[in-house]
Amino acid sequence: MDFWIYSVITIAYIILLLFMFTHLARTKQWFHYPILLVILALGLAYDNGIIAAGNAIGEGKPLMILSSLRFWIHAFVTPGLVLVGYYILQRSGAAFASKTYIRISAWILTLALILYQVFAQTLHEVKNLQLVQEYGVLRYAAEGTSGPPIMVIVVGLILLIIGIILIFRQKWIWMFVGTALLFIGQLVPLPFESSAATNIFELILIISLWVTILFQDHKNGSYPTTR
Repeated sequence: MDFWIYSVITIAYIILLLFMFTHLARTKQWFHYPILLVILALGLAYDNGIIAAGNAIGEGKPLMILSSLRFWIHAFVTPGLVLVGYYILQRSGAAFASKTYIRISAWILTLALILYQVFAQTLHEVKNLQLVQEYGVLRYAAEGTSGPPIMVIVVGLILLIIGIILIFRQKWIWMFVGTALLFIGQLVPLPFESSAATNIFELILIISLWVTILFQDHKNGSYPTTR
């Protein structure tokens, strides 16, 4: 079952990436905050693709190396959602979001989360990868880890707060819904046995953030960038 779930998620990311690249090419936002979301979507496509391809690659060093890259991608790229959230917040028109200290704080927090994730978790994870065969897929997973990392929780809470602000400022609910589902997905089990629950809700989150950016583009009638 999981082979098909991870494969469908990977295909969904590829389709989403095509829309993302098309939009960035049209709006010329290659060097602005939305590109961080594109990079994360690319990383998550890789993440799910490697899991789906685990049986085809087979047990051994190649799969272990490819699997370890999944953890490094999460450590270096996922914290960038803080900056994506800051970009969305600033474009919502919230007065405090244009303050220099908010922008600096967003960058400092992003870098702090990267460093924390690398030294508190990722280095340990990649040294303790264990071969796991479950629900029809073969992959290397970190031994002794359970639940979402603190980094993910912090990023999720920030996006949740920004989502609430957007509900009041722009009457837009979908960023909040996408982020809330990520938390709910950790608590409510899927109606079938699978290890892909988090991955499904990650996809929903990324889609919700992207459609939020598109919504703001349409609402603003232009493609403003942050300073």
